[in-house]
Amino acid sequence: MKRSTLLSALTLALVLASCAQTPAPSSSADSTEADTGGHAGHSHGNAFGHVTAVAPGPDLSKMPTNARLGEATVLRGTRLSAQALPANAQTSKVALKVLVLSSGAGDYGLDTAVSMLKESGVPYDVLDASKTTLTMSTLIDSSGIGRYQGIILTSNALYLPDYTSALDTAEWSDLFAYEKAYSVRQLALYGYPGVSPEDYGLRAVNSAATSTTSMQLVPGAQNVFSDLTGTPLPVQYAWTYPSTVEAVAGVVTTPLMVDPNGLVLAATSTVDGRERLLVTTAQNPSLMHTQLMSYGLLQWLTKGVHLGEHRRFFQADIDDYFLSSDHLDPDTMTLRNTPFRLSAADMLSLRDQQTQVQQQFPVASGFRYAMAFNGGGANINAPLACTDPGSSSPDGLTSVTKCIKDSFDWVNHTRDHLRMDVMNLSTAYAQIIQNVNIGNKLGLTLSRKSLVTGEHSGLGNMDPTDDGTHNDDDVNLPKQDLGLERSNPNVLTAAVNSRVSYLASDHSVASHWDASCPTCGVQHPMNSKIFLVPRWPNNVHYHVTNPQEAMASYNSIYAPGGTRPYWDHALNYSEFLDKESDLGLTHILDGGAFPHYMHETNLREYAPGMSLATDWVKATLSKYSLFSTLPVNTYRWDDLGNYLQRRTLEEKAKAKSTLSAVWERKTNLVTLTSTAGSVPVTLTGSILGTPYGAYQIQNRNVSGTARVFVAPK
Repeated sequence: MKRSTLLSALTLALVLASCAQTPAPSSSADSTEADTGGHAGHSHGNAFGHVTAVAPGPDLSKMPTNARLGEATVLRGTRLSAQALPANAQTSKVALKVLVLSSGAGDYGLDTAVSMLKESGVPYDVLDASKTTLTMSTLIDSSGIGRYQGIILTSNALYLPDYTSALDTAEWSDLFAYEKAYSVRQLALYGYPGVSPEDYGLRAVNSAATSTTSMQLVPGAQNVFSDLTGTPLPVQYAWTYPSTVEAVAGVVTTPLMVDPNGLVLAATSTVDGRERLLVTTAQNPSLMHTQLMSYGLLQWLTKGVHLGEHRRFFQADIDDYFLSSDHLDPDTMTLRNTPFRLSAADMLSLRDQQTQVQQQFPVASGFRYAMAFNGGGANINAPLACTDPGSSSPDGLTSVTKCIKDSFDWVNHTRDHLRMDVMNLSTAYAQIIQNVNIGNKLGLTLSRKSLVTGEHSGLGNMDPTDDGTHNDDDVNLPKQDLGLERSNPNVLTAAVNSRVSYLASDHSVASHWDASCPTCGVQHPMNSKIFLVPRWPNNVHYHVTNPQEAMASYNSIYAPGGTRPYWDHALNYSEFLDKESDLGLTHILDGGAFPHYMHETNLREYAPGMSLATDWVKATLSKYSLFSTLPVNTYRWDDLGNYLQRRTLEEKAKAKSTLSAVWERKTNLVTLTSTAGSVPVTLTGSILGTPYGAYQIQNRNVSGTARVFVAPK
């Protein structure tokens, strides 16, 4: 038994405020009932909603900035040297899996290590070194194959609260011997640049420790951080030990990142045939420098060969297309008597804005909006027009849509945007299939297998007392997350009967996404033919059309005196875009294939060539492009659902250990094994496949075994 440990005093945590729903402003106008019995071409319909208040930033009151380290004490083990390798050791073979060594309760680096691995789909084990003894059998299986292709230390010494190491001298010796014999790299996510338990050839500079700095790549460091542009990475809220290189016999140290004074913050080093990488800045999965470094750190650790992939996505869904929507009056903070509806000119401008985004940001050349449309607000008899038809068309929006339809992805949002939490089967089916028919008559290129219900209704986030009599009313019923088991079975059946496979869910609702797998979707527990694709909300609210309205709504929540005050002053629009693009950047970097959703109001051309939606898109992509060259993907909804479903099946197979791989490094041949039938497999580093960044990625199905050649970096 290992000695027990108290909660570590070195905890580094970043706690984001939970998402919550805030009621929309009260309206001075009477509620308007949506057209529930009309036909396409007879009514524009109305969409009503509620403001989803998204946490605007980190909870700074809970963020320590003094996760301090020091020279560690390593207790002497019972052995003087490493255990001998087993007689059958196959040192050229390692499983495609990573071992995370943790110091136990309160380990400030464990969340970072796990998050990094999950984002890329890399299988891993965690060993709590405060409780479990590390031995050669931990590292080498009975056949002599190495169990791990890489080792992550949550801190370089695996610090316990008293600054002793959770591993003793014998355990460190075993670890180092394994790394040398099996050519396994070691990554220390955060460490003190000293001599214990081993010397990296770095020394801390007295009085230089800080919690705010920046990290600049040194020449040649892009061999490790191949995706970074070279722009310094901002470091905030993270204790940092700037260092100098120290000449140490047998150690070759190569700096990777330095601070503004040229002091080292990250470096690789070699000793006795072992390769190590040490970062002297504390990490957390919600901090920008961690998110930006993670891809390069993991690719270095695995030599660019691993199960899974890290791919980045950016998609903006626009809900309620064709309908009229609530419209905020920023002076009275009530809803206007006249709802807002997009014009032909708005959409012609949006098409051009989208083209400008594609041209301005090479990393997002494939970006395009997805329009979640409600055909009950269209007029199928409106003539096609490629300029604003004015009064010559009964509905200019429909006329222009027929012209620009190929510029966007189109997703079924039901015909009339009715609330579907309590709805009979025939009505639910009619709402879905009639909208498909309208889309076909308009010539829209539909993501036919995908569906977004109004307010994500029908999925158990609802008023538990709802009796179904207000499905078509502008009533913001109080919602509770009752779980997916309270989904409306009629909606699920109607969706399946309409050939729908992928159903949008709300990432701000706990039951609508899988916390155990942050890049997975959710197979619906009540109907295996329905797969949920979580979508991110944001703080561009559903009833605002220009910056004045946007800031009035936002500041009514987060400014001093608001319903959930957070900032110390009312933000202006530029500050707002800066904060919101931070959140968008976070979602891109975490590798989840989840769209963001906005609303038709946010597409209004409030100034020539400008809309709230495109302002947010540009601000987010500007920030991303400043740091990274990795392309961001925008998929059609049907393709997105298929990608996410395959990824989820693969991740669940890895979690159950029914999918594994072994790398024979003499021949660079990877053997993939599935023990539970055919399963999707993604392999980064294959010699064949689709290029992404600096690596080739192969996607295939495996049943039993398959062999793939790889090209390590």
